[in-house]
Amino acid sequence: MLVTDLFNQNQLSPHLSKQALFDLGVARQQAVPSRELAAYVPVDRNPLDLIAATESQMLPDLLALRHQRMGVSPFTFFRGTAELMEHDLAEQSHSGIQVIISGDAHVNNYGFYASPERKLLFSLNDFDEARIGNWEDDLKRLLVSTYLAGQSNGFSERDLLPILTNVTRTYRHGVKYANALTLPERFYFSYEIHDMMATIDRISDDQPHKISTILEKILKKSPQKNSEQVIAKLTTADEEGRRYFIEQAPRAKRVPQAIKDQLIRGYHRYLKNTREDVRVYLTNFTVDDVIRYAVGVGSFGTHCYLMLLSGNDGSHLVLQIKEALPLRASLTSLSSDRDLRLAQERSAGCRIVTAQKTLQSASDPFLGASHFGHRSYYFRQFRDMKESIDVAKLDLESFGIYTATCAFLLAIAHFQSPTAPMIAGYLHHQKPVDDTLADWAVQYAGQVNRDYQIFINY
Repeated sequence: MLVTDLFNQNQLSPHLSKQALFDLGVARQQAVPSRELAAYVPVDRNPLDLIAATESQMLPDLLALRHQRMGVSPFTFFRGTAELMEHDLAEQSHSGIQVIISGDAHVNNYGFYASPERKLLFSLNDFDEARIGNWEDDLKRLLVSTYLAGQSNGFSERDLLPILTNVTRTYRHGVKYANALTLPERFYFSYEIHDMMATIDRISDDQPHKISTILEKILKKSPQKNSEQVIAKLTTADEEGRRYFIEQAPRAKRVPQAIKDQLIRGYHRYLKNTREDVRVYLTNFTVDDVIRYAVGVGSFGTHCYLMLLSGNDGSHLVLQIKEALPLRASLTSLSSDRDLRLAQERSAGCRIVTAQKTLQSASDPFLGASHFGHRSYYFRQFRDMKESIDVAKLDLESFGIYTATCAFLLAIAHFQSPTAPMIAGYLHHQKPVDDTLADWAVQYAGQVNRDYQIFINY
């Protein structure tokens, strides 16, 4: 059977009032109580088989570096193996309340980025695994990542349990807050760096937090992160002054002319899919160079490129062209290469772009989908004012503030889906779920640690 990750938004069009949706959520709570949702169901599978299925679609010369990145700690392994948790969540109880989810809402997939108005926003920033799914899948991934990242920081289980409890509590409060907003208020909601700083000031009890110092540095550094900075770091010039990327194989590797031609064709297809104002703006630019450039942990090994464009005034723009794989669970079900090509071309890039534009309050204006060479891709600006908080540098209190902020913004993101009031009904008067989901996360973190040991000993 052909497996595609079609993003069928008709699933999210219930045509019911907010109160009726809330009542349906209450009914779902009766059908699948919170204690059942938080009951851990042990899994029985070989992690290496699922990892191999994902990596079969990746570039072989990058797999050694990918494994090196994944092998640093159980947390980095967790980041690089979304397919394992996606598989395992299918074995758990489900609320049956579906919204557009990130699919990979771990603590390192939140960050700062520029709005089209050049404001510095904080939100989810990775949507490669985005799909229509159960809201709790995102929350559980955030909880497990909180525990694993905290362990990597040297925090004890005794330290982390209250933080886990607060993550779910904050998510519940975020759901209640979002449910009280009008539709326009929900649609236009944004969370700027200044909002985060103000939140920390309100709860700081006059004590400085490490996270406050980090935010001050980000505020100063982020405007300097632009295409010109990338040009200075990653390119050099020939005798005629034309810029081109510096090769640093295997991470940064020049591509054959045939691949470059495919990328150019994909760029022109992207232009047809992007916003009209962006399309007009890009007529000022010509493509000077492309290079294969690997990034991340989970996506390290996919086909990913940088494209250097020069403007008619001498300015530059660097676009990232990132492969959009089908959902990882789909990779284990695809029956042939032909199926894979069809699945990728039809939906993957569009799915990711649609999810990002929906879940973020504002998105990169250059974001758009394309396909070429029988693979699906999405385009975006590379490193434009993009910053993140290094959770490894946070003390315990700052770590708790950061993870709670992520939980609140996750709730807001989920409420961009019309079905989200059902979550509010489901979680109404459900304080015990704060502790029970924390217990679920600790148990699943044990599974991650066992998988990690199998991986590093293989």
